[in-house]
Amino acid sequence: MKTLQARRDQILQQMAQCQSMEYGCLRAEHRPAAGGGSSGPYYQHQVWEAGKNLSQRIPSPDVPALEAAIANRQRFERLAREFIALTVQMTRRTQDTESDAKKNARRWRRPSLRKPSSS
Repeated sequence: MKTLQARRDQILQQMAQCQSMEYGCLRAEHRPAAGGGSSGPYYQHQVWEAGKNLSQRIPSPDVPALEAAIANRQRFERLAREFIALTVQMTRRTQDTESDAKKNARRWRRPSLRKPSSS
């Protein structure tokens, strides 16, 4: 249980280090140039907001900061999922310990994640 709590504390510290975040994704596109070859890259930031896919062009100098912000959000979401999983695991261990302490207590069974088979 202490190792789970220590990992949770670590995760919270890592989450606090994510100072910038942005939704969406960044795409680089190249366009065919007159006389052959291609021009670019041109950067486009796409994000889904209010049921619409919004996109805007991003100047090349702004790309590294936007890439870092998108990576921070993805990292934060991954850490949040891990934090939730650890918290659920700790909760279940606590519940199992409490139910073991009670005499004649019925053991709580976790619901099955499988779909019932249809006959």
